Amino acid sequence: MDSIAAKQPDSPAATTRDLGFSFTGNAREYFGIWIVNLLLSIITIGIYTAWAKVRRLRYFYGNTWLDGHNFEYHAQPKQILIGRLIVFGFLALINVLVNFVSPLFALIFIPYLLALPWLINKSMAFNARMTSYRNVRLNFRGSYWGALLTFVLMPMVASISLGLLAPIASRMSSNYIGKHLGYGAARFGTDVKLGTLYRNLGATFLFGVSVTLVVAGVAAAIGYGFFELSGKAALSIDPGRELVSILVVAGVVGLYLALFLAAFFYLAGVRNAAFNATRLDGQHEFKSTLGRGRYVWILVSNLVASIVTIGMLRPWAAIRTWRYLAGSTTLVAAGALDHFVDEAAPKGNVASAEFFDIEGIDFGL
Repeated sequence: MDSIAAKQPDSPAATTRDLGFSFTGNAREYFGIWIVNLLLSIITIGIYTAWAKVRRLRYFYGNTWLDGHNFEYHAQPKQILIGRLIVFGFLALINVLVNFVSPLFALIFIPYLLALPWLINKSMAFNARMTSYRNVRLNFRGSYWGALLTFVLMPMVASISLGLLAPIASRMSSNYIGKHLGYGAARFGTDVKLGTLYRNLGATFLFGVSVTLVVAGVAAAIGYGFFELSGKAALSIDPGRELVSILVVAGVVGLYLALFLAAFFYLAGVRNAAFNATRLDGQHEFKSTLGRGRYVWILVSNLVASIVTIGMLRPWAAIRTWRYLAGSTTLVAAGALDHFVDEAAPKGNVASAEFFDIEGIDFGL
């Protein structure tokens, strides 16, 4: 039987407390976990990746703290392995049908779209139920039609609008997750203001233009420098035509890089807007102070460091990103946090969760 979280009694003495999330993991410690996971995954031809994922998430969750208590991750490796085998088998079957039997099997994309809302809800339910804080688990109860509108139809409309409707899509997804997410018997609630998201889109546009100009300028200077050093200016080649070509290539490079970085800039702003508009049990508020430019810098420098070191700094990059995200998040607690009680909730579907994990899709749970 569903139970209801007990409310804190109103009292003049009750005051709000700013409780910051913190992360106590370190790169040296996590490197040991990461290198063992990597080697065993290679030796077992990928089978150990299920155990690797559980070890990784238990380390990160276990070292994430709030008000003197850490989070926990409860999924079992065998669950993850079975889910991955189902997903790999399904994807392999689809590839065989489409590439070796008949291209007509590509029409299976239609039932896939129809099943997508169910998969999304089951995935988020599983990820939520595998997460706990103070021995109380999260839960997620989504609706098929709500997920269809939010995660399938609206993104299509937003893409057709060339991004102009992206804030509406972001608002719908943030509010959908917040509305259907729970902590034990208590519920979250999210109501992101559309104006905040459009201001974020405007800032993203200015950021993208700035990056395009800077990158294009640097690329053009480098390209023109090579052009001069090669001595082509002294040949019969038209210098003006060569310069135009250099500027066009530099502009394209700058534009593609700007679009890539602007996506992360925009998502950081959406995270801030969503967290700042979320309450737990109607009284505990969240705050997110993620610096959009700094977040982009962290991701870019992490990527460069990982490439330069042939992946050996990936553990350091992961720790650095997680610590920044945790340190940029605060819970404004209206009283104690020990009155929440757990309740039975749908467990979700591990195969759905692994499908989105393999596809590299993250819904924020």
